[in-house]
Amino acid sequence: MPRFLRYLAPNLVTSTGLLFGLLSLVATSDGRFVDAGWFITWAVMLDRMDGLVARTFKATSPFGVQMDSFADAINFGVAPAFLVYTMLSAVPALGFTDGFGRGLLLGACALWVLATVFRLAKFNVVAESESSPDVFLGVPTTLAAGLLVIWVLVLLKYTAPDTVLGNPGAFDEPRVFGELQLSVGAWSYLPAAMLLGAFLMASNLPQPKLRPAKQKLITVIIVVGAASGFLFAFLRFMPDYMALLPSTWLVIALVWSVVSPKARQIPSPPFLPDA
Repeated sequence: MPRFLRYLAPNLVTSTGLLFGLLSLVATSDGRFVDAGWFITWAVMLDRMDGLVARTFKATSPFGVQMDSFADAINFGVAPAFLVYTMLSAVPALGFTDGFGRGLLLGACALWVLATVFRLAKFNVVAESESSPDVFLGVPTTLAAGLLVIWVLVLLKYTAPDTVLGNPGAFDEPRVFGELQLSVGAWSYLPAAMLLGAFLMASNLPQPKLRPAKQKLITVIIVVGAASGFLFAFLRFMPDYMALLPSTWLVIALVWSVVSPKARQIPSPPFLPDA
C-alpha cells in the first residue's frame, strides 16, 4: 500500500467520526435528540476503530494523535454537553431553566467539556505506559461520553410518552427492562452524572484496560459483548442492552481501583514541566 494511503486510512476514520459529532450538534439544535445520541454513539465506535486501523497498517503518527484528540474534544466533550443542556433546559418542570438549577446545569456541562479537554491533553503528554501498560489513568473520554449518551438514549426509550422527553416510539424493538416507565424527573440526575463523569475523567484513578482474560468464559463474554455492541450501535438497536456491559465494567473497574493493592501502588506521573 502506498505510504500516503496507509497514513490516510486511520485519519479518514477519525474524520468520519468528527463528522458524526458535527451531525450530532445539528440534530440537537433541530430537536432530533434520538438522532443526536446515535451520532455520538457512532463517533464512539469509530474512535475505537481508528487506533486499530492505524496499528494494522503501521500508520501511527504524531499528526494522527493530535487529530484524534481534536475530534474527541468535539465528539465526547462539546456534543454530549450540548445535547444534555439543550434537552434539560427545554423542560421547565425540571428546574434547569433559571436560578440555581440553570447555574447547576451550565456548570455541569462546562466542567464536562473542560474535563474532557484536560483528559485528552494529559493523555498526550503523559506516557501512561511508564506507569503500567495494562491501565488507563482516569476514565477514558470515549467510555465516559459513550456511557452518558447511551443512558440518554435509554431514558428517551423508557420515559413516559406523554412527557416532553419521552420518545419510546423511536425504539421499535425489545425492551430489556420490560414495561418500565420513567417519569420526566429521572432526567434531573443527569447533571450529577456529568459532574461525576468529569471528575473520573480528570482523575488519576487506575482503570484496567479491557482485554481477553485468562478464563475463556470471561473472554467469550467480552468478545461477544463488544461485537454485539458495535453491531447494535450502527443498527441503532437496543441502547438498553448496549448500556449493560460498559456500565458493569466501569463499576468493576472503579471498585478495583479503590480496593486493589496493585492499583494503589501505581504512581501518578506528572503532566507539568519540571521546575
